[in-house]
Amino acid sequence: MLSKNNIKFINALQKKKFRQKYNKFLVEGDKMVLEILTNGQFKIHSIYAVESWLKEHAPLLTRHRDQITQVDERELKTISSLTTPNRVLCVLEIPNPKLNDKHIAKSLSLVLDNIQDPGNMGSILRTADWFGIEHVFCLQCVDVYNPKVVQATMGAFLRVKIIQTDANSIFERWNELPAYGTFLDGENMYDTQLTQKGFIVIGNEGRGIRPEIESFITHKIKIPAYGNAESLNAAVATGIVCAEFKSRTT
Repeated sequence: MLSKNNIKFINALQKKKFRQKYNKFLVEGDKMVLEILTNGQFKIHSIYAVESWLKEHAPLLTRHRDQITQVDERELKTISSLTTPNRVLCVLEIPNPKLNDKHIAKSLSLVLDNIQDPGNMGSILRTADWFGIEHVFCLQCVDVYNPKVVQATMGAFLRVKIIQTDANSIFERWNELPAYGTFLDGENMYDTQLTQKGFIVIGNEGRGIRPEIESFITHKIKIPAYGNAESLNAAVATGIVCAEFKSRTT
């Protein structure tokens, strides 16, 4: 049964300042919670689920008995961030991912500059997961542990290392790597020699890459337009660019 303190604590995690204060975030839904239980990469603080879900997945929950609270559908609705709650909600510790320097030095990573829309962020993380991009660096972006972002990733946040950092920490640490930035006045990316290592920088939905980040870009590229649209959605642009990079053999 849920206590008033439980409800207050879980609802507080829907706000960034409390996620930062408690270093915890929410995950909802069968698929993502089951993957969390299976892969063991995230530290589980607590699990809130209806009786049917707990019985169905009892073998996976043996090690987490002390962290489980059985709730009914009415109680689950009081703590859910979803309009239509699923059968389970999980509170996790926010991870501090370890960087794989050797992998970064020989592969592609994404750098997101000031992405603010939760849906875009979730879609971009799914794109990174799809194309096997292990590291995503976030510069002043929407909180990736915002419940809306977490839901939009469809579980990609479990498989991609997300690092919230600053530009100097990236581009000075790996200054030998090329940094490709998307610009309206860049070189047609289909005519540009692209490598299989370096950084792909994606800018803000409305303003693009900020001037202070532009100084780190070594190659300005663009997706050529064949119609009259003024711009592309940031998540769509990320998918197109990543697909082109991954299609090259150089």
